[in-house]
Amino acid sequence: MDQILQKMEHPHLGMLQREKFIWSLSNVPLLEAYINILEGDLLEEVVKSVMHQYKTSVIPKRSNFRRCINHGDFNDLNVLVQPDESDGHRISGILDFGDMNSGYYIHELAIVIMYMMMEHPQPIEVGGPVLAGWESVLPLNEAEKDCLYVLVLSRLCQSLVLARHAVTLHPENAEYLMLSSRRGVHILHQLWELGKEQVEKAWFQSAAQFKDKL
Repeated sequence: MDQILQKMEHPHLGMLQREKFIWSLSNVPLLEAYINILEGDLLEEVVKSVMHQYKTSVIPKRSNFRRCINHGDFNDLNVLVQPDESDGHRISGILDFGDMNSGYYIHELAIVIMYMMMEHPQPIEVGGPVLAGWESVLPLNEAEKDCLYVLVLSRLCQSLVLARHAVTLHPENAEYLMLSSRRGVHILHQLWELGKEQVEKAWFQSAAQFKDKL
């Protein structure tokens, strides 16, 4: 999908830069304006630590990421499928391009892994098969591999912090807005406590096993 979007031509493509778009993984430091929402919450320390890791380990390597146009919200609710001839399903359409922005291929992968973790009973196991499928089309370079863990955590932080912010604006919708927040908090803590080395080992070793089957 991102490879096709990269071929798109339009006189106003510059509008996709969206330098102040809070949901862009290029703009994670913008979350600092919302951190006070977490004051006194155990989540606050983790989010601040992830943001520090983003600034120190992702931003310096961003010049090595491959640029593209990101869908920006690629999750299971935005994918249409239809039955195929092998009694399975194939993707027939993709919805909701409202979060499109100029970004990097690795951002899209991080977003997909984050959303798939929210749906899986063993979230850590999700990264391997998703990564294997991705790399069968577009193998990651070393800088992208090294930053994937922090980018997945950064997307989780965006989701959790901005959900809390939305509740302050629309408290009547709190139940809906916080629907996946509790699970997201658990996954964020789990990933952070396991640490980069252990999570990457699980993802990349699992991906290697899946690649042999593709």
